[in-house]
This record gives sequence, C-alpha cells and structure tokens, in this order.
Amino acid sequence: MILKRINASKYSCVQQSLPDGSAAYVICPDGTKKELLPFMDQNISIQYDEEGIEHIKSVGSPVNTVRFFPDQTGNYELSASDGTKITISVSEGCSHGYIEVSKKDARYFAFTDSTPFLPVGINLAFVSTVGKNNGEEFGLSGEFCYLGLRQYERWFRSLSNNGVNLARIWLGHEYFCPDTEEAGVFSLEKFAVIDKIIALAEKYGIFLKLTIEQFRFFNYDTEANSNSYADDVFRKFNKRLYFKGKRCESSAEWMRDTVWKNAWLQKMKEFSKRFSGNPTIMAIELWNEMNCMSVEYLNEWNIEMLPKVKELFPKHLVINSLGSLDCEDAKKVYMNFCWDKSDIVQIHRYLDQGAQFSVCRNDPISLLQDGIDLMRPEGKPILVAETGAVNNCHSGPFKYYCADHSGIIFCDMVYTPLFCCAAGCGHIWHWNDRYVESKNLYHFFAPLTELCRDIKFDQENFKNDSYEDDDVRIFLLRGDNVILGYIRNRHDNWKSVLRDLKNLHEIAGKDIKIELGQKIFQINIWDDDKGKIEYKDSILHIENLKHGTFFKAYKK
Repeated sequence: MILKRINASKYSCVQQSLPDGSAAYVICPDGTKKELLPFMDQNISIQYDEEGIEHIKSVGSPVNTVRFFPDQTGNYELSASDGTKITISVSEGCSHGYIEVSKKDARYFAFTDSTPFLPVGINLAFVSTVGKNNGEEFGLSGEFCYLGLRQYERWFRSLSNNGVNLARIWLGHEYFCPDTEEAGVFSLEKFAVIDKIIALAEKYGIFLKLTIEQFRFFNYDTEANSNSYADDVFRKFNKRLYFKGKRCESSAEWMRDTVWKNAWLQKMKEFSKRFSGNPTIMAIELWNEMNCMSVEYLNEWNIEMLPKVKELFPKHLVINSLGSLDCEDAKKVYMNFCWDKSDIVQIHRYLDQGAQFSVCRNDPISLLQDGIDLMRPEGKPILVAETGAVNNCHSGPFKYYCADHSGIIFCDMVYTPLFCCAAGCGHIWHWNDRYVESKNLYHFFAPLTELCRDIKFDQENFKNDSYEDDDVRIFLLRGDNVILGYIRNRHDNWKSVLRDLKNLHEIAGKDIKIELGQKIFQINIWDDDKGKIEYKDSILHIENLKHGTFFKAYKK
C-alpha cells in the first residue's frame, strides 16, 4: 500500500525522515534496488549580530533521515523498515547531471548529458577569522569568530556575476569540520553547515570541489592564541585525535595504523550518506597537499583509499592534490604519485622567489607552462588547482599584491593554463582580503567567460600554439572550427611595473605574420586598455596595446 506520493525532478534531493532505528531502500525505475543509509540530521539556526558576526545554534533534536538524488525519470518506490512506503515521481528537470571526464576528449570535462563543462574556478577554502577583543586596547582573547556563510554569499555573488562556476572548499577547516577529538564522534551541527554551503553554491550556479582534509601534524602541547600568520598556519594544519584512550602521535601513524584508517573511512561514510549524488559537487578531494604528511606512506595510503572513496561517491570525480611543484623533492613525489587512481591530475604552482626551481622565481607564465608540460597526463584532464604568488618559501602572501591594481599577476596565473590545454583556467589562491577581494579583481573572470562562451572544448580537438618576441606573447588554442587567442604585452609584468616602478611601455603599432581564421572578434580585458587588433592577409596588426586582449578567430 502506498502511503505517500511526492514529485521530484531528476538529480534533485529527495529526503525523508524516519523513526529512530529505521532503515530504508529504494527501487529505481529500471528495477534496481539501492540501500539508503540513514543519518542523524540536525536543524540549525543562523543569526548575525550588529557586527555581522555569525552565530549558529542547534534547533530541536536530531532526526533520523535518508537522502538520495534520483538520476532516472519515472517512479521510485521507497520502503522503510517501519512500514513507510513512498512513491517518488521523477520528471526530467533542467539539470545537466554530474560533471565527469568527457567521453569525447578526455582532456576536458562534460556533464552526464554530454554538455561540455569548462571549470572557471577559484579557491575559497575557508572563511576569514575575526579575533575577539579581550576588552583592552589592541587586546585579543585568543578566541575567534566568523562572518561565516554571509561572507561566502558575498564571494559567491561577486564570482557568479563574472562567470565563475567552480569553488574549492576545505571541509577540514574548523569552521566546517565535523570531527571532534574522539575519532568517530561527529558534530551534527557542522554537517548542517556543510549542507548550507552546498545549497548556497547551488543558488549561485557554482559547483564545488570539497577537500576533506588539510592537517599535516599532531601537536597536543601548543596553543594558538593570536592572530599572527604563524598561529593562523598552526590552527589550520594541527590535529588532535583520540580513539578509546589511544592518541594518534604522528602523520605516519595516522596513515599506517588500521585504527585510524578505519576511523577515517567511517567519517567518509558519514559524508557519503549526506552528500553522495549531489550534482552541485564536482569532486571529492581527499587532501590538500598530502605530501606534507608522511611521504613514506603516501602512495600506499592513496592506492587503498582513492578506490574506497570512489565506491562511496561513484557519481563524482574523486581526486587528490600535492604541494607546490617547486623543487626536486616535490617533483619526485609528483612523478611517482599514483595518478592512475585519481580521476584527474592536479598541480599546485606559485611564483616564489625562494623556490629551488628557477622557473618558479621569475615569470608566472613560464612556470605554469613548464608545470603543465611536465605533468600532462594521457587520457585524463589536468588542472592548475592552486596558483598565485607568495613571499619566499610560502612565508606569506606576495609582497607586491597590494600594489597590483591592474591584476597583472592574477591574469598571468588564471588565464595561462587554459592556453596550455589544461582543462580549465588556473585556480588562484589568496581569494580574500589578501588579494582578489581586496583588489576587486572579480571582473577579470568576465572576459575569460566571454571568450569561452559556447565553445565546446571537448569537441574542437584543440592544440596549443604560441608566438613571442620582445614585445608580445600570443597564446593560441587552435581548434577544428575556432581559434582562441590571448595577446599579452611582455612589458606589463610584475618585475617591471610593480617592483621597479617603470612606466608601462605600450605597443603602439606592430604587424605579425600568423595564420588565423577568416573572422576575428576581439574581447577586451582591461578597461584602461584601448588597444585594437585587426587581421588581414595573414597579418595580425596590433595597435596601442597596453596590457593585453583576447580574441576568437573563426575558420569559416
């Protein structure tokens, strides 16, 4: 007997509360039977005080709940052990489905329905901490609070308005992390916060890469009680963990010991019950820069865990990341990592004058070209998942960010990977008051979005090409039907303009012999750049170019 009938659309969330102890299963339209694992769902309220500080509290008692995301049209029959029976009538809806590696060109992404997807992404790893005053002038209490989801909404709104469609978030950060210090005991309130951030991203059309962990060491004796850079780093990367009186002492023990591996998989099952199948999630990333843990057990752990997490998240890309590719030790780890177990290859690479590799110390464009060429995989996409600029050896955000009013570093870091046949743009770090937000650089995503609009990247058979001389660099993606181009004034670089304070040398007039398409359309990037390009008889004419410009050249 059917006790309840509800309507839903394909890929939408279907959620049902059940009496405590009840379990459920669903029979899909094609006849397959799927077990639905229940979880405890905690309702929360979120309030903001006069300062805009977020306050979260639990409302009511947790409720035993099951959730799934139907990926077929037709009738689903949900049955619970308490006798509940529900028919869910699923219509087609408007979602394209899940983001996956394209079946037409494995260098790029597409949705389940074959619609191409080009990630225009950014790191939004965590909210900003606000130190609590202790009542004294300049005094801090050692406690912290957040602007929270309202800060994320400001970021999402600004990014969405300029075409950004992917954000990376650290679920291991204390604002989101459901862990307590006892392995297997979780904060239901934090799971509810993750639900809220996923819903907020969906509202603004932004897909998510969810990074599960970022801790690097175990320290039980030190407390971070200031807002200094060092204490900020300590809070983000320290971990304290117990299990039935046993204390985890090191990252090597955590990666090697069955107790901690089983406890971590239990946590991943809790994530899976709530979030597996949600199409707003592009990827589950196991770790941020996992080679900062014990390198000795890195591959062994990932060879075991990546497939197990894929079983829990079969509809999603399951991936991992390594630290900045800036020295021989890092290169060795990158080259030996089990990328065959990860659905995509990712690199992190920064402009860093303290880096061992000279290519990382000078020119953002060259360091990204070099890194992508080094790690370019066969049969899967590559993404520059973190990029930007840092003071020597990642000792802080780059000292010239504050002077970069024209987004010189941003554009070099974000635009370059696309023209090296990466699967998307470079995903910049320092998204908040340290660079992107404080310099209001969001608008530089808009011309990139316009360049890529209606381009089916996985159907063009793109090949990268380039031209350069003393004045300009020209980057090209040559496709079967269209050529995408990026012209960059070589004199407009961080060393000349930001460090040495030289007057920018404008390209007043230049002719370059180059083969392009029959129709060429220019897309301006910088508001103060009045440069123009024309193309005729295989000659590209550049006039009054200050910074750079995009163009599309159609072959017919």
